[in-house]
Amino acid sequence: MTHVAAGTRIEGTLSGPTELLIEGEVDGEVRIESAIMIGTEGVVRGPVSAQVVRVGGRVVGNVEATDRVEVAPSGSLEGDIAAPRVVIAEGAFFKGRIDMRSDRDKEKDKDKAPEPRRKGAEAGAPQKATAESGK
Repeated sequence: MTHVAAGTRIEGTLSGPTELLIEGEVDGEVRIESAIMIGTEGVVRGPVSAQVVRVGGRVVGNVEATDRVEVAPSGSLEGDIAAPRVVIAEGAFFKGRIDMRSDRDKEKDKDKAPEPRRKGAEAGAPQKATAESGK
């Protein structure tokens, strides 16, 4: 497990295969292949993606997980969540949108072609009456 200790401030991108515990501050993107835990004193300003994301501190940025996102009672998340499973504990702060589709569901949606928009009478819009004179 990689540990960003309290009092440590990192700017830039953090990425790697091992679990990560953030108790300090990170300004930038965090991409981990396994689990990320933002401790109660931890702060992340930027997008976060991992298999599992647990927020006990503060995140300002979008969060994406392939398995689940958990926001603890002490946690604060300002950003959108994309994960098949989401847990927001009582007392947690959350401001954003949630997309709970799995990667498989997202792929299905990509394969579907959008339906063409119909115009005029086809779409049920009222028709304007016209009259021709015999002159």
